[in-house]
Amino acid sequence: MAPSFEARLQAARPLFGEIQRALQDCLQRSAIRLQLPDECEPSRSEVRVDPFDRSECFYSEWRSAQGDFLGSMQINGDGQVYAEFDVLLAHPHKPAWMVEAVAAWGWPGALKSELRLLPALNHE
Repeated sequence: MAPSFEARLQAARPLFGEIQRALQDCLQRSAIRLQLPDECEPSRSEVRVDPFDRSECFYSEWRSAQGDFLGSMQINGDGQVYAEFDVLLAHPHKPAWMVEAVAAWGWPGALKSELRLLPALNHE
């Protein structure tokens, strides 16, 4: 029998802070001044089923007070994590680039992170 939603939420709680720290540390290393939400639970969570292999993951979203989507995280059944948070700012050191988002992935205790960049429009 699959664990209940509450059991999955309880198991995911220790990872929420680790994921948010990995994302925030990546922003700080790049001198991007954007504060992620405090290390609290995301705004919305659910269990999702992959239509291909029927595996389950615990999916969560961060939303603003107005309900705007800010980012998401996914904890797969094997423990692997993927998270991203929208940034949408000019890169502070590379004027030809925009920072679309910050992403973190990997296993608990060994998360990697990076910025997702897009070419800036009207750069000369």
